[in-house]
Amino acid sequence: MAVKNGDSPTNAPVLATLSPSRASDFKTCPQLYKFKAIDKIPTVPTIHQARGTTVHLALERLFKEPAPQRTPERLYDLFRESWVELRQREYPDLFDSVEEERTWGIETLNMLATYFSLEDPSSFEPLALEMDLLVDVGNMTIRGILDRMEEVTDTGPDGEKRTALVITDYKTGKAPGERYANKSFFALKIYALLIRTMRGVTPAKLRLLYLKGPTEYTMEVTDAQLDATEKHLGALWSAIERAIITDNWPAKVSALCNWCDFKDTLCPAWENERTAGSPSDG
Repeated sequence: MAVKNGDSPTNAPVLATLSPSRASDFKTCPQLYKFKAIDKIPTVPTIHQARGTTVHLALERLFKEPAPQRTPERLYDLFRESWVELRQREYPDLFDSVEEERTWGIETLNMLATYFSLEDPSSFEPLALEMDLLVDVGNMTIRGILDRMEEVTDTGPDGEKRTALVITDYKTGKAPGERYANKSFFALKIYALLIRTMRGVTPAKLRLLYLKGPTEYTMEVTDAQLDATEKHLGALWSAIERAIITDNWPAKVSALCNWCDFKDTLCPAWENERTAGSPSDG
């Protein structure tokens, strides 16, 4: 894909594409974005990443089964099959012992059992699974993979029955508290914007299914929300372009640093603590 030059005052290469996850990284910390998207520094896989990847693959395959076969037992088998495939290719050295791997597997199977309390996968047919998107929105090119989209019949704001698009995302981590839940819809609002751009139809609802708990959060979608999302995304796009051109990537110190792969090794905001015991203001 050709690199875009946008409205930048120089001829320096600027942003070509942006995904919801990288946009979220930049919002969290520009330096984190640089480490991941610009420097492409590899990180050590974790058991949590392995769980998320394997569960997503198993659920995708579950919906490719005939509806009557979408049972807990079949999902457990698909998880085991998916893990055998992914372990060899992506996570060969993840566990130090068979016992550790077995404990992780049992914990994941127990979590998958809770999925069926959130929805009945035999009761509907998704329109799309793991939908690979690359969409031009204004002067931006946004890419990403949407977990699932389905069409449902529900009651609209006017009280009339309607056919509506619903975007669903699975999460294997712990659900945030309800007061923080709206922030978790950032990526799904971007996906809803992409669907509206592609299809000319505004999805009616977003769903986050946290299997650990389990917890379901939903959000009704309006065109005004998606217009605001497009404006927000455009501001992030411009800010990333400026950071690329100026090579200025300020680190943002927050509680989230405790989960950052780069805090103890590369992040300049924590250099003082690594050497003397206190973070800089970044």
